[in-house]
Amino acid sequence: MLRKLVVSAGCAALAAGLLAGCGTANNTTNTSNTAVSTSKSTTTVVRTGNNSMVVAPKTEVGTANMKHLMQIADKNPSNFEAQMNAADSASVNGNVQAAIQYFKRAAQINPKSGLAWTALGNMYRERENQPKAAIPYYQKSIQMDPSYGWAYWQLAQAYVTLKETSLAKQVVEQGLKNVKKTDTAYASLQLMMSELSGKSSGSK
Repeated sequence: MLRKLVVSAGCAALAAGLLAGCGTANNTTNTSNTAVSTSKSTTTVVRTGNNSMVVAPKTEVGTANMKHLMQIADKNPSNFEAQMNAADSASVNGNVQAAIQYFKRAAQINPKSGLAWTALGNMYRERENQPKAAIPYYQKSIQMDPSYGWAYWQLAQAYVTLKETSLAKQVVEQGLKNVKKTDTAYASLQLMMSELSGKSSGSK
């Protein structure tokens, strides 16, 4: 099942069907900013506003689908994909606490998944407006999967929100060293570094 697409704060949707990880001003992303290719026939816009968009597979939208996916996850407690699908559906349907619960289960099943840990952090940073609470999950993501680019981007965003620009810059520098240039997050990390460097020079 396709991962749900959830925009990060400050990101806008691409008009085209190809959706990429957030980090620039014109992208729509999924829960943890992995690149997703999908089509209009299989997705639906759940909500828009504030220059952002939430898009999800139709199979995850609505209370009935959410309950169905939760039942599958509960019946298959060791199935990573089932937990992620339930979490995605809960998130897109606005049940943040359930999403957190299922993302935590997924991370416990596959602790090396940068995707799961980052998605969990996003629930706190983007949905609960608790960037400080999100930081340990992003750090865990980087620890478990140092090549997962969006974990660095999200962690840096959390630090920026907390006005810890120097820490954000350190995280981006680390990401640029560990993430492949072909990773969808790499260009966004480069852009963030440029923005952070501009802020640093402007504050002198």
